[in-house]
Amino acid sequence: MIGVAMMILGLALYPLSDALIKHLMGTYSVPQTTFLRALTRTIPLCLAVFFQGGMRQVFSSKQTGTHIARLGVSLIQTYAFMIAFSLGSLTVVYTFSYTSSLCMVLLGALFLKEVISKEKWIAVILGFIGILTAVRPNIHSFGLIALIVLLGAFCGALNKVLMRKLAKTEHSLAIVIYPNLALMLVTLPFLFSHWQHVSLQDLGLFGLIGLLTAGAQYSIAQALRFAQATLLAPIDYSSFLWVLLLDFVLWNCSPDFFTLLGALFIIGSNLYILYCTKKEKRSTI
Repeated sequence: MIGVAMMILGLALYPLSDALIKHLMGTYSVPQTTFLRALTRTIPLCLAVFFQGGMRQVFSSKQTGTHIARLGVSLIQTYAFMIAFSLGSLTVVYTFSYTSSLCMVLLGALFLKEVISKEKWIAVILGFIGILTAVRPNIHSFGLIALIVLLGAFCGALNKVLMRKLAKTEHSLAIVIYPNLALMLVTLPFLFSHWQHVSLQDLGLFGLIGLLTAGAQYSIAQALRFAQATLLAPIDYSSFLWVLLLDFVLWNCSPDFFTLLGALFIIGSNLYILYCTKKEKRSTI
């Protein structure tokens, strides 16, 4: 239950930060936005190191190879979604990103040897039906944006599986700090041709984005420490409810009947997987 609560919190913070990122992309390039987002969320995470036992305790590692593999996966995932946000709407990007849950269940079974029950499969399928019902994607939706997001979604699933493996021996702060440092190093050379002056107001927004995403990353890392990847996979759909809320508040977009019907499927899949998990636990006692 702690893992589920931490995952819901992390997934609530991400859509809000993504909405702010999309707003700032109207002014700044993808490399500059990516660099500043990574920088602003690394600062509070590094400060937290001193309250979590110091550098030696946080950054000592028993899985160096897994860290390196995850850095590459995380870089592809981040740039795929940043480019997609610059090309398409928040709702479209999130719609295709939910294929990550299906990938996560499969990868969790393959790499983490987690058991996939029939109930978990039903929950994931119900959630995906809800997404298709809410957005009703047609053949024209499957263009460049879809391909980019699908690549990012697969990398996102693989990233979470690797995080689950790292959580067994590594500190949660190290798990989230390393990818941000790598992202800044890779992006730095592109800033010489893409940098432009950042206003004080926008700098404050980047700072807020950093706090939101740092909190989201840490919450998800903690969630993967307390719960199985296959249990957390259907909960990915809960972020869609936050996307709908942001669309209404920020852009005055009201959901139609099919959107609400899809939302019911999404909520139902999450409640169903929680019910099945409790049922499994009772049967093992």
